[in-house]
Amino acid sequence: MTVVKIGQPEHERSASLLRRRVTPGIVILVIGSIVVLRLWVVETAFVEGQSMETSLHTGDRVLVLKPLAPQRFDVVVLKEPDWGGDAIKRVVGVPGDTVSMVPRAVGKGRRQVLLGSQLYVDGQPYEEPYATSVLPRSLAPTRIPDGSYFVIGDNRDLSTDSRQYGPVSRRRIHGVAVAVVYPFSRMRAIERGSEAAAPTPSQ
Repeated sequence: MTVVKIGQPEHERSASLLRRRVTPGIVILVIGSIVVLRLWVVETAFVEGQSMETSLHTGDRVLVLKPLAPQRFDVVVLKEPDWGGDAIKRVVGVPGDTVSMVPRAVGKGRRQVLLGSQLYVDGQPYEEPYATSVLPRSLAPTRIPDGSYFVIGDNRDLSTDSRQYGPVSRRRIHGVAVAVVYPFSRMRAIERGSEAAAPTPSQ
C-alpha cells in the first residue's frame, strides 16, 4: 500500500508513487527486453550508397526483422563476404534456384538495342519493377546451394553483389527489411516476395 501524507503536494505524491513502482527489478526487466529485441528480433539499418536506388536512398532508415526467413525478392541486410561490411540488397535466388541474366533486347527488327539485363529463375523470366539498369550484362546459370542466397542491388549498374562474390550464406543475413521508417515523408512498407516481382506473362 502506498502511503501519502495529508497535505502533501500533488507533484510530490506523483514522485512518491513513481519511486515505489519503478523498482530495480522492473528497470532490469525493461533493459533486458530492449537488449533481447535488439539482438534477436528487430533493428533499424541506415541506407548509404546508390546500390538500391531507386527503391531506397541514402538517408533512409529501414526496419529489419531478424527472425524472418528470407524469401525470393525480399530486401535483406547482410554482411558482405568481400569486405565484411553491412550492406542492403535484394534476394533474387533462394536455395535450389538456378539464377541467370541475359542482356535485354528493346525495340524491333534492326532497331533493337541491348538495354539492361533480364533476370531468369529456373529458366523463367521475371519482371522486376524495382530494378534499374542500362548496361547489358550476362550472368551464366548459377545454382544456389543449400543454405545460401543470391543477392543483387536494385541499381544493377552500381552494385557489387552476388554477381561478383557469389551466393551468400544464410548466417551472413541479419534480417529482412520490412519498412522504411525515416524520413517520415518516405515511410512505407517494403513489398515482400511475390508482391515485389512476378514471372513475365507468356506472349
